[in-house]
Amino acid sequence: MKNNIIIYSGILLLALSVYGIFHASRVVLAQNLYSRAKYGTPSVASQTILDLCGKASRLYGHNYYVCILAAEAAYYEGLITTAGDASKHITEAQKWCDKGLELNCYRMPLRRLKAFLLARTSPADAAHYWEKFVDWQYWEPSNHALLVELYALSGQYEKAVDSLALIKDTSDYQAAGMKLNEAWKKEKDFPAELSGKR
Repeated sequence: MKNNIIIYSGILLLALSVYGIFHASRVVLAQNLYSRAKYGTPSVASQTILDLCGKASRLYGHNYYVCILAAEAAYYEGLITTAGDASKHITEAQKWCDKGLELNCYRMPLRRLKAFLLARTSPADAAHYWEKFVDWQYWEPSNHALLVELYALSGQYEKAVDSLALIKDTSDYQAAGMKLNEAWKKEKDFPAELSGKR
């Protein structure tokens, strides 16, 4: 009986070891692919980055840094390509961003990118989304600077001014103030008959 327990324990340990080696090998390969995508030659095309990140994610789907890299590559590619391709890249960015947020909902690059993606269709929704993150990480001036920009884009100028006042003595103040002024100027210059305001 004692020998059987030893034999079964040995078989179980062997099976666990084989599984551990298999899992560790997948993680190492995934990290290698991520490193190639992130630190490869400086001129790596965004599609190459997305392909490498896709392979890395299939091997080991728990690395949210892969999601950050892929989401940012797709988003920035979407900003510089034609309308049809841009839509495809933005959809890809949303997919990667959502996956990364499922893995770690507190990573600022993912939350910031999610706000940018929301702002493409609804700056007010983006501002509401970003408010929650600012509440969680209140003392970071760049968070308030983005909130100023989103409030300004959505026409919430009082809130934008209030948020701007919170970062008055920081390096983010000037850029955020410029974003607020640009949005205000666009609204003032917009013809009343087209804006729906009388």
